[in-house]
Amino acid sequence: MAIAGILVQTDTETAEAVWTRLSVDPHIAEVHRAEVPGRLVAVLEADSDRMEQEFKRLAAWDGVLSIDLAYLTYEDELADGGTIKCPPWERKHRSA
Repeated sequence: MAIAGILVQTDTETAEAVWTRLSVDPHIAEVHRAEVPGRLVAVLEADSDRMEQEFKRLAAWDGVLSIDLAYLTYEDELADGGTIKCPPWERKHRSA
């Protein structure tokens, strides 16, 4: 399992609704309101090969402006077998 610290940026009007939704999400271990209005701090837990999908899922929520990664750890997997199960690398296509 991977554990990530994330910063969730919302607009001030939707911050409370996003906080409520995060607080009951099964992959969110904890969520806190930051001092800056509209910012939430959360701990996301998911299987390593699902972490990118979880970021995308949360980023697609109504009221979420961005998800920023503060930290990501794979310590449990490294302790169990010495390897990290990560999804295959995919080239990101960006327009200029």
